[in-house]
Amino acid sequence: MSTNKRLTGKVALVTGAGDPRSIGRGIARALADEGADVIVNDIRSDWLSSAVKDIQARGVRGAAFAADVSKPDQVAALFADAVAALGRIDIVASNAGIIRWEKFLDITPENLRAMVDVNLKGNIIVCRAAAKQMIAQGGGGRIVITSSVQASIHFPITPVYGATKRAMFPLVGALAIELAPHNITVNHIGPGWVQSALNDPEPGQQTEEGIEATRQSVPLKRAGLIEEMGRAVVYYASADGDYVTGTYLRLDGGLGISKYTL
Repeated sequence: MSTNKRLTGKVALVTGAGDPRSIGRGIARALADEGADVIVNDIRSDWLSSAVKDIQARGVRGAAFAADVSKPDQVAALFADAVAALGRIDIVASNAGIIRWEKFLDITPENLRAMVDVNLKGNIIVCRAAAKQMIAQGGGGRIVITSSVQASIHFPITPVYGATKRAMFPLVGALAIELAPHNITVNHIGPGWVQSALNDPEPGQQTEEGIEATRQSVPLKRAGLIEEMGRAVVYYASADGDYVTGTYLRLDGGLGISKYTL
């Protein structure tokens, strides 16, 4: 834990942070380690008690609320509950996302709808609620979306996921311009290979040979850690990121400059 806490006095909300092995939980922990009070959100309520304990163990206030980010009424209730619990929201990490591995010709309508609803629609709904709250309370704010390395690199069997993540470029850029007069910055991070709960079902990760092949494709020869994704969000959320908006930070161990580079 940092001894020079950069986010003391700030309140953060992190979506999709229930699972202990998720990037969202890594973001929540990193923000708490830097002194922020943290509201954790997830669609699964059974994870929320442990999430609050995880945050509070870091010496800050914590709260957790279940909500589906693709439902505007549930997101509105989430923000209302968060403000009622901790007073304000200075930082929003719009992290909730899902992935389905399907070849283009095999994409099901159900999976298409689910990924678009959460990864695209969900980010729009959460960012809109975040911006409204930050404007209403004054003082500016920080919005950080979890995109993906697939926003800038093409992979087979995840075309819809990649498309929803690529869409974060125009979304983040437009929001950064529109919200700048309110001193609200908007950025996105692009995690690469992270051995998280989200990636556990990936076909290439089902054998030691597949995991090793993935490792060899990454110049740094390892998977990213959820805590490393969290520290990138801390950068954007802290004074270090005061003059940074509309940007994309790829966190991929060099994968984007490997053989997969566009």
